[in-house]
Amino acid sequence: MKNYNNENKSRSLILTLCMVIFLLSPSVLFAQKQNITGKVIDDQGQPVIGATVVLKDTPTGVITNMDGEFVIASPTKENTITVSMIGYNSVTVKAVAGQRVSITLIEKTYELDGLVVIGYGSIAKKDITGAVGVVNGKELKDMPVSSINNVLQGKVPGLTVTSSSGTPGAGSVTHIRGIGSITGSTTPLYVVDGLPQTGIDYLNPNDIESIAVHKDASVAAIYGSRGANGIIIITTKSGSLENKAQVSYDGYVGWQTPWKRPHMLNAADYITYKNLAADNAGQERVAAFATQENIDAVLNFVNKNSGPNGTDWWKEIINEGAFMHNHNISVNGGTKNIGILSSLAYTDQDGIVKGSNYKRISWRNNFNMKISKRVSLTANVGIIDEKRQLIDENNPATGTVFSAMGADPITPVFRNNLVDVPIFLSQIYNGYEPNNLYSQYSGILFSNKRNPVGQIQRMRQSTYEYLYVKAGANLEIKLLDFLKFNSRFGMDISRSLTDGFQPKYTLNANDYANENTVIQDNSRSNYFVWEQTLSYDQTFGKFKIGALVGTSAEETSVSSVNASIQGVINNDKDMAILNAGTTNPAVSGYPYDNSMLSFFGRVSLDYDSKYLIAANLRRDGSSKFADGHKWGTFPSVSAAWRFSSESFMESTRNWLSDAKLRVSYGLIGNQNISGGGYASTYGSTIYDRYSFGSPNTASIGAGIITVGNPVLKWETSKQFDIGLDLSLFNNSIEIVADYFRKNIDDMLMQEPQPTTLGFPNFPYANVGSMRNVGWELGVTYRKTWGDLNFTASANISTYKNEVTSLGNGDAIYGTAYNNNTITKTEVGQPVGYFYGYVTNGIFQNAEQVEGSAQRETAKPGDIRYKDLNNDDVLDDNDRTKIGDPWPDFVYGLTLGASWKGFDFNMFLQGSQGNDVYNASRIETEAMFDGKNQSTRVLKRWKEPGQITDVPKAGFAIKNSSYFVEDGSYLRLKNLTFSYNFTGKLLKRWGVTRLQPYFTANNLLTITGYKGMDPEVNEWGNDGGVQGIDWGSYPHSKSFVFGVNIEF
Repeated sequence: MKNYNNENKSRSLILTLCMVIFLLSPSVLFAQKQNITGKVIDDQGQPVIGATVVLKDTPTGVITNMDGEFVIASPTKENTITVSMIGYNSVTVKAVAGQRVSITLIEKTYELDGLVVIGYGSIAKKDITGAVGVVNGKELKDMPVSSINNVLQGKVPGLTVTSSSGTPGAGSVTHIRGIGSITGSTTPLYVVDGLPQTGIDYLNPNDIESIAVHKDASVAAIYGSRGANGIIIITTKSGSLENKAQVSYDGYVGWQTPWKRPHMLNAADYITYKNLAADNAGQERVAAFATQENIDAVLNFVNKNSGPNGTDWWKEIINEGAFMHNHNISVNGGTKNIGILSSLAYTDQDGIVKGSNYKRISWRNNFNMKISKRVSLTANVGIIDEKRQLIDENNPATGTVFSAMGADPITPVFRNNLVDVPIFLSQIYNGYEPNNLYSQYSGILFSNKRNPVGQIQRMRQSTYEYLYVKAGANLEIKLLDFLKFNSRFGMDISRSLTDGFQPKYTLNANDYANENTVIQDNSRSNYFVWEQTLSYDQTFGKFKIGALVGTSAEETSVSSVNASIQGVINNDKDMAILNAGTTNPAVSGYPYDNSMLSFFGRVSLDYDSKYLIAANLRRDGSSKFADGHKWGTFPSVSAAWRFSSESFMESTRNWLSDAKLRVSYGLIGNQNISGGGYASTYGSTIYDRYSFGSPNTASIGAGIITVGNPVLKWETSKQFDIGLDLSLFNNSIEIVADYFRKNIDDMLMQEPQPTTLGFPNFPYANVGSMRNVGWELGVTYRKTWGDLNFTASANISTYKNEVTSLGNGDAIYGTAYNNNTITKTEVGQPVGYFYGYVTNGIFQNAEQVEGSAQRETAKPGDIRYKDLNNDDVLDDNDRTKIGDPWPDFVYGLTLGASWKGFDFNMFLQGSQGNDVYNASRIETEAMFDGKNQSTRVLKRWKEPGQITDVPKAGFAIKNSSYFVEDGSYLRLKNLTFSYNFTGKLLKRWGVTRLQPYFTANNLLTITGYKGMDPEVNEWGNDGGVQGIDWGSYPHSKSFVFGVNIEF
């Protein structure tokens, strides 16, 4: 019985266990199948490898595989997962166990960890209170340029970028909201990973993560005296923690060609023009063209040695299909505590003008180290080596491009192996040395220009090399959860070397060197900065409070040594060393140092991201000013109101995603003048000899070199901005609008002084003020239709510049061609407007001449000038404003589309209303000497009643509106096509991205300007002399094939 009962109990227990198992089995089976599966892709449909997928509020997480796919176990049927990846915005979505989910990550376009970088910190874009424009580094890397500034052109409203030259590696002139000074620097402050810089052309575009252009005082004030012209903050890519090593390569090859060329007279037309000019001037014809027999002999000489039309000098100097290539390889990865990114790049670009080229090697390393839970260290070091060869530019007398325009077509390129040389052209052999390589070129026969081909060959003997070491480190200590201490050190060390050699040669009286010359120029510049900041950020309910205090100490030291000697035994380049010279040694040099000590702070208050206010204050002490004037104080305040969050805007939220009103005001300084502007300097050379005591004994002495101004003080800029930020229809449309006003007072200018004072220079003084007023508008539209993504972004900006005072009231004149006055700066007008006579057609007959104020000097066919004051005399009192170089507005348009793996991008940029003084026409259309002329002179006036805008040969030249042209243009700056390949074979090879692309730059330019290019700026940052074209180095259009590969 007992056994029976035990048996029954056993059976009951077994049955009970079976029942429990049976009842629980569906749950067990469900739990076993309860996985979330999915795929993570980017906005182009490509898999995102290595993305982190985490169940919300749990430690459970996985990493996506090579196909971007993941599988994660789930304890419940409905879950929330978060997907994150370095360089992408994180995404949180709902997911149901057993169902597949597809997640798209959007690449960050302008942010660093969701923040816009500002001075000594960062802030969420939605909470920024100032005017800022941001450019993503992705927009830069596929554009084959050696200057980063040129890529920014047209990308940010209010930012104006003008190329100073088309030569490889040339810089550009950048203005934020107009010109900020007349004779002082107008360049904005660049800050690269916390290191202040004066330029960014050395940067490798592939290294850039983002560029933030801060345009008002809200951010600029915390940089004090350096921020008056705006701030451009560049953040470079950094190493990623806990990320496996990733290797990427980006390279391209391309070809360049001039987008336009000048058209000059051929040999026969040149002879006709020369004879007509002589006849009109009442002069004898050139002997070579005096008789038909001589003309026939000349044309036979031309045909036998240069071709039927004569020498096409432009074709001789242009490098059609100039080759360029760029290669960049980077390694990015890290462990739990260390992240490293190392990038090595090489750029090699031949110029479209022979003899010019640019090479750059850059190696950049960024480190990100987590030392402990509360201590971290970031560091970067970049080494850049640049080499270039140049041609002669921006010189109306000797410039290579201008010489190619002005050299006569009769002269052949070379003078060895000539045939049928007429006796009256025998001077072509003057100075000829068969064994001298530099003597084989012909001297220009009928114009006072140098042989441009020979000039290029001589300038090829000189090279210019620059070495930069730029480094920085930032130690961050999290003292408390809300309190951080940062200590930042930066250095910028540069060295430059000019290794020059000028051969000995003689081509003619205008083109020779009696001695060969060896030149060595060495300069160094060391800049160091050390900054300490203490920042506080804490949240109390809906209130966010931020504060920052800091100090900055910086020092700059510069020195230069220049040496030259002549009399080297021959023109062999191997002999081009200083010790080989025998005559005329010369040495010069100078040291220069300055320093600045600063104290600064910032406070901010944010209530519910609805009401925001921030204030900055900086006090700078600069060694560039004398005691009593060294210190300047620069405050700013800014505020924003997110009115879309107000309850009364509830009804608009179905279409108004976000709306914010901003306002800012600040006072910023400018100390951008040469060091020691307050002090007079003295010096001597070995030639400064004076008689002391005995008149027969000369002693080396010293004299004043520059005159200083001991009461010099800070230039100040008072800046006001009011802006509106709108996001519409679920952020598919974004609108940014700003109105600004900048008043610049106590401008640092070199005020002209009476020559009777005997000053060797015009000293700087705080004289004058000016005002810039304008507005900006930017609109972005985004739309997705299935796999098709479309983006359009447009911007337009305008400003008006006006000088409001000028010291003693006297105007400032700017000179260019042969020291002729071309520009004028005066109260009530913009800086550096073009100044001259106003033209009024062409005199058709003697009666018109006799009835004009030019009766004593003009003849039929001459240009007619307006007698503005009606005193029947044409003199300086009739000169007036004939144009100005500042545009009415500038604009840019970017169109982008992607479909599956295909990507398309087009960028257009333009300027409207800017005038260009086409000074090259003075020499190529004035028909007053032997220089070759443009084919426009074929339309010159020849007889009464002829309808033409070209005067007769040999007309009376005056600086006038005849040479001022509308420089407006619309340019297709960039057109890019690419395709991202995917496939199992690539994954098997370990390739995560293979994206070939094609890019065309400057493909189309629409302009009415007759010169080589409407983008001219040959005088750099000199605000008083802008927009003058002296036949500058032409811009090119280029075609590039490249590939992006990631492993």
